Amino acid sequence: MRIVKILFVLNSIFSVLFATFIATFAAGGGIGDNYTDEKWVSPEFFAILPIWFLGYLIGLFVFNSKKAVIFLVLSILITWASIPLGIVLGK
Repeated sequence: MRIVKILFVLNSIFSVLFATFIATFAAGGGIGDNYTDEKWVSPEFFAILPIWFLGYLIGLFVFNSKKAVIFLVLSILITWASIPLGIVLGK
């Protein structure tokens, strides 16, 4: 169980960095899409972050439980699935 908790913490750190990078890049319009003077051309791509936060909260609530390995694994899957799901919702 200890290894699962360590993996949850590491996953939370790496996945939030990756999700934030993808969300800000897509919301900024990429390299060639931002022909306006606005900072966020497509702010709907920030939907990635609340979906990620939902997966993080699920993992955080069951973090101290003894038999919650399946929920921690589910939390890890939700945090990584938030990126493609947010991109689909943003389009």
